[in-house]
Amino acid sequence: MKYKYLTPVLLMIAVLTGSCNKLLDIKPVNSMMPVSIADYESVLLGGYPRTDFFMRTEMMTDNVYANLGTTYTAPRDQELWFTWAPYKQLPGVEDDPCWGQLYSSIFYANTVLDEFSSRTPAKDEQELFETVKGEAYALRAFSYFYLVNFYAEPYSEATRTAHGVPMPLTAKDVHQHTQQNVREPLEKVYRQIIADMDQAASLLAGKKSRSKFRFDASALQLLRARVYLFMGENEKAVAAASDVITTKPLSDMNTLQAHIDAAKSDVSSFSGNFGVIDGDYKNEVLFYMGGTANTNIFHYPQYMFKPTQELLNLTLRQDSTSDYRRYIFSSFYALNTADGVSVGPTVYYMYARQENPSYYIGLKVSEAYVIRAEANIKLKQPAKAITDLNNLLVRRMKKGRFTPLQAGDFADDAALMRRVLEERRVELAFEGGMRWMDLRRLGKPALTHVYKNGQVYELKQGDPRYLLQIPMSEQNNSPDMPLNPF
Repeated sequence: MKYKYLTPVLLMIAVLTGSCNKLLDIKPVNSMMPVSIADYESVLLGGYPRTDFFMRTEMMTDNVYANLGTTYTAPRDQELWFTWAPYKQLPGVEDDPCWGQLYSSIFYANTVLDEFSSRTPAKDEQELFETVKGEAYALRAFSYFYLVNFYAEPYSEATRTAHGVPMPLTAKDVHQHTQQNVREPLEKVYRQIIADMDQAASLLAGKKSRSKFRFDASALQLLRARVYLFMGENEKAVAAASDVITTKPLSDMNTLQAHIDAAKSDVSSFSGNFGVIDGDYKNEVLFYMGGTANTNIFHYPQYMFKPTQELLNLTLRQDSTSDYRRYIFSSFYALNTADGVSVGPTVYYMYARQENPSYYIGLKVSEAYVIRAEANIKLKQPAKAITDLNNLLVRRMKKGRFTPLQAGDFADDAALMRRVLEERRVELAFEGGMRWMDLRRLGKPALTHVYKNGQVYELKQGDPRYLLQIPMSEQNNSPDMPLNPF
């Protein structure tokens, strides 16, 4: 793994003088080397993902289509994702921002863990010491989870020994072993993820949450539920999701109605300075990740790549006005007008386009509901899954308009599972790259995208392009590293 930071000294100076997140109000420590626990807290905060490294994976999913009615032309690098090019970087570009961001986060976490492994804090520093150390373990687990779910096979009994990703567990690895890195077996990486989450949980238990831009006990527990679901550890996924559900509230989208009424137009309700996230909805977010979401590419009306009609239709299944989630995806333009043709039926209105600063949702409470519902169906507990769906949907539908689901509404558990996965798709669309990871773990289905001049691009069932390729920078550093098929 090649880093721009050539020495630990340069790294610390860069972190402490130029990388402090103003949003978190962390004060730099001039150009001094970090010494105190608070100094290393600043180092760790510099390691949280600052980029939307996950967002372009959405272009490879069934959540996105190309609106060929617009006059907007997409940049070439975005086309590579939409058309499933084997490499997502332009010719001559070696660095992969996904790979680079995640390994940078791991390096920052490892830097803190290296220092704290031999440090005994003073009594008045104990709580901060445990908090920062716990966050470092959580950040490392989070980063490795994303790496294996972008660059390796989905976890299963058949793939446990498959190639995972390089797994440095100390910052020294970066400086002493920048070449000939080894892809560890997938199972070994997942074991490390679990071990890191266990360490983080013991350290963060009982600690006050400092910010939704940092891991706390609840965000960590939801990450744990996600990891166990992906591993097929359904009982453990249920237990972790249940912890989140019993301690954190689910927002009621009925609170959006006052804003919608004041706007007096569905088109203008969320088209400018107010996004869905700016209402009560933000209260169920446990962890924000990535950069400023106001610059995200999917909420501009004239943009080429937009949410699909299929995704919008999942919010219209009961009728066209009951589900508040339609306000996230519907453009509300009349499609028989020139503006309607240019904009299309969908726009992504989770975030405001102007003024109100927003950051990408990484973990939120509704994910715990769909995780638990999916896992309970696999555990032959369909009634519990239906209860979770009802508890979720009653807070997404207009009061008095939701008819609770019943067992008789589903022919069998497979039909119920389809509904759970549809609700999961709606809830997590454009959040944290989850749709791409879900498509991978749910069988790598065939997908079709239509692009310029009606050209059809296909991703076949089980296509090797469901794995991102090892970036060229890493291939140059480690020429013996096995590549993913393509």
